[in-house]
Amino acid sequence: MVKLEEVSADQYEEVEVLSEEEDYSDFSDDEFDDEDESLLDRITALKDIIPLKHRNRLSNSVSTLSSWGKTGATFVGKSAWVITTSMFLLVLPLALEIEKEQALVAYEKEAMQQQGTQQMLAAGQPQIPGQPQQQQPQQLRAPGF
Repeated sequence: MVKLEEVSADQYEEVEVLSEEEDYSDFSDDEFDDEDESLLDRITALKDIIPLKHRNRLSNSVSTLSSWGKTGATFVGKSAWVITTSMFLLVLPLALEIEKEQALVAYEKEAMQQQGTQQMLAAGQPQIPGQPQQQQPQQLRAPGF
């Protein structure tokens, strides 16, 4: 049982002057340097402070959170793989065919312009009686059509 003892305010006002010998301790401050103690040592010392029930709850929460994180990262990685391979297999050939068709249309337009220019030049020149008449050029068709 603890005994309580009343202390008067006068005792606190008195300042005792301690001599160097009285201040001397058997313990050296070098043994308790904070620099010697690692972070791991400090964390393991907290083990005694936190009750077992709270430690178990904290451990379960951390393991559940890491499990969810791992599952989520795996799902995102697999989804990204499926999407990119699908894009390569389905969309890339379609894009290449569209580009090829646009190039063919541009080639046809250029050929039509050249034909129009040749017709304009031919129409502007007078006919020489000894030359045969030029035939009308047929429309350009893409191969396979």
